[in-house]
Amino acid sequence: MAGELFHSLDYSLLILICLIFLSFFFLIRGIFLFLANPERLHQRRLKKRLREMEGLQSSLNASTLLKKASLEKSALDRILSKFSLVNQIQTMMLQANLHWKMGTFLVLVAFSGLAMGGVGLVKWGVWGGLAGGGLGLLLPYKILARKRNRRLKKFEKQLPDALDLLARGLRAGHAFPTGLQQVAKEMADPLGTEFFETFREFNHGLDLNTALLNLCHRIKLQDLNFFTTAVLIQRETGGNLTEILEKISILIRERFKLRNQVKALTAEGRLSGLILLLLPPVLAVLLMAVNPEYGSQLFTHPTGQIMCGVAVGFQLLGMWAIHKIVNIKV
Repeated sequence: MAGELFHSLDYSLLILICLIFLSFFFLIRGIFLFLANPERLHQRRLKKRLREMEGLQSSLNASTLLKKASLEKSALDRILSKFSLVNQIQTMMLQANLHWKMGTFLVLVAFSGLAMGGVGLVKWGVWGGLAGGGLGLLLPYKILARKRNRRLKKFEKQLPDALDLLARGLRAGHAFPTGLQQVAKEMADPLGTEFFETFREFNHGLDLNTALLNLCHRIKLQDLNFFTTAVLIQRETGGNLTEILEKISILIRERFKLRNQVKALTAEGRLSGLILLLLPPVLAVLLMAVNPEYGSQLFTHPTGQIMCGVAVGFQLLGMWAIHKIVNIKV
């Protein structure tokens, strides 16, 4: 009797475990299907694109022929504009589509440096404070550079399709500025936004050549320079602009293909370099965890400190060498 009760409890427990497992499985499966639903993703992209188009239309309707003059700067902005590094950061903010004042960004940099420097000072003393402060000062700049690079890469991927669309518009008989407006309406941000800004500058009386050069100033890309140069030369000497745009589009796609092939061929080298760079610090952490007294000699003894400095120097040198080897410009 007891054995039958024990077996029935075992079966009940097994059934309960299976039911719990199936419940969690179907719950996770349902969440995944909900999040990865193609129709839902399509609706989200459609709503996002409609909001972008509404923003472009409202910007065109609300804008006037009077642009904000660069003279409307504070005394601090005029002083900061004399430094080349500040001008470089201002250009990066423009390319990242970050509409901040320079003073706001510098306050953020100072706050980040003070915060991380204070944490380093409390945890590791003076040298930790200096290292943390330097890292804090560089962190906003690195985040801005990353945001700028991501936006430029997205623009570069959109450019071939935009050139094809512009070439089709020219083949259909539209004028070049009208083609720019059409591309601005059809393409998503950032390309649609930047082409719309170029069309708006031309629509407000700016020369088309100057508007295109302003586009190149905002977006630092070699492929965009090819497009702008071709348009400027065609406006001066004449020629079939539609055929030129189609050839530039093919050229950009071939460069993408070659770049992907290079990435595939250098994947093993990049992975090997990453392992070699991470191996010494990981081993140092493991050594400190397993035998702290033995590992602390590297940081407390003068000879160990010299060895650590030399090792860090060679690590940085190896990082630079690997970066130069595996990053092939196309």
